[in-house]
Amino acid sequence: MSDYTQPEFHPVLKQLATNIDTMDYYQILNLAQDATPGDVKQTYYAQSRALHPDNFYQLQDAQLKTAVNKIFKRVTEAYNTLRDERKRKMYTANVNGPQRATLLRYNEAAEEMHKEADKQEKEVTTHPKAKPIYLQAVQKINNSNWDGAFKDLQTALMFEPGNEKLKALKDDVDKRRKKP
Repeated sequence: MSDYTQPEFHPVLKQLATNIDTMDYYQILNLAQDATPGDVKQTYYAQSRALHPDNFYQLQDAQLKTAVNKIFKRVTEAYNTLRDERKRKMYTANVNGPQRATLLRYNEAAEEMHKEADKQEKEVTTHPKAKPIYLQAVQKINNSNWDGAFKDLQTALMFEPGNEKLKALKDDVDKRRKKP
């Protein structure tokens, strides 16, 4: 691995810090989306050793130190997302979807919405025809298919028009939809 504290790497690091907000976690770790968990771990540890801010403490260039801190933070963020299979699955679906540019960073709020939907999955619907439609909507929510989830929730509400939980979930999903 290269010694990034050497002056020839400083412009590269500064440029990377400038561009890192437009990169997804796979690009940051320089991994394919089908990389194994072992690949993710190995790449992260190599990058974190090479780019740890403590390696740069003796340098006088404050701009470089700021750049390295930003890079290291994003490398760690990428690892923490991609090492967790559930987070990785959701993140990969997001960055391959139509809203890629707005979903390059792992979104804790979306994760909370998914967790809440999973938690309420068994207790939301009572009608036998509404339940499978609701479960389809939950799956679409997990894949960030907001339009499909919205339509499924509308259909489920036809079987349970007074279901406040379905209405609230439909309203939450509606807020996330990309409207013309």
